[in-house]
Amino acid sequence: MGLDAELTAAITLRRQRGVATECVAHDALFQLSLANVLLDGGYDGLVTIGEVMPAGDHGLGTVHRLDGELVVVDGVPWRVDVSGTASIVDPHTTTPFVVLTTMESPKVVRVRDLSRDGLIARIEELVDDPGAVVAVRVEGRFRRVLVRSVPAQDPPYRPYIEVCASQEVRWEHHNFDGVFVGFRFPDLAGGGTIGGLHLHGLDVERTTGGHNHELHIEDAELTVSTTRDVAIALPDRHMLEMLEMPSELRSVQRVLLRRGALTTDQVAASLDVDAAEAATRLSWLQDRGFVEELAGGLAGLGGAPRWHITLHSRSNRIPARAAQLLGDL
Repeated sequence: MGLDAELTAAITLRRQRGVATECVAHDALFQLSLANVLLDGGYDGLVTIGEVMPAGDHGLGTVHRLDGELVVVDGVPWRVDVSGTASIVDPHTTTPFVVLTTMESPKVVRVRDLSRDGLIARIEELVDDPGAVVAVRVEGRFRRVLVRSVPAQDPPYRPYIEVCASQEVRWEHHNFDGVFVGFRFPDLAGGGTIGGLHLHGLDVERTTGGHNHELHIEDAELTVSTTRDVAIALPDRHMLEMLEMPSELRSVQRVLLRRGALTTDQVAASLDVDAAEAATRLSWLQDRGFVEELAGGLAGLGGAPRWHITLHSRSNRIPARAAQLLGDL
């Protein structure tokens, strides 16, 4: 099955050391969209949970409008909403961002009396490779966990960091029995992935959980596996360029997301650059479809032309079978 260029662009980030191997569904990590698109406010669902689930049985992400934390455990997708309630996700629910894999040939060890920092150090000892992508599962008894979720957002969407700063809800649990799953990504250039350890979890009864901020392990089983292929499905081909987008260009997007439609002079003032430099950056983004100019001013009521952000996908679907997509890379 070939990829339809009108619907999907796909790239593979290779992290090999001298050995060329094929990227196939059973040993690749699958990611829908780019992390910086989500972080900058790309919360509209792009594809259904049912369509992406063939790509793996272990993972995390979010759902349409950033409405809660997505946790995939043993092939079952769960959502923890802003009230802290966990429920199985309807396969027709859409997602703007998800990371999935199947843990192949994992290492399994028992760990006791570990903080989150201690857990990170233990993972690094087991993997001993800062360039690898590590799938992580921690299951057992926790003395304490601190987790969070966020409510559904309404457009125009604010950046992720602003949502978390103003609306996230946190819960602290003591004597918590459950499982946390996620990934440790290396710091890859371009903002395509989220570096560091990122975990989402559920209690053993599958009633609550969320995005993990802190934890202290009492007694648990730690499972890790590694991959060097990250297959990223991009709903729009022009998103490929975001992997190489310099930070000064992303700063223009952030200003427009935070403040709404602005004139060139207002963008320049916000970034502390001259108008010519602001115009150059806006032109680059406009050529690639990341911003649009409102020639008639706000709401077409006249005044100086203003710029606004266009982060939403121009396509609302990708090929239905993610596993076949990975196999074709």
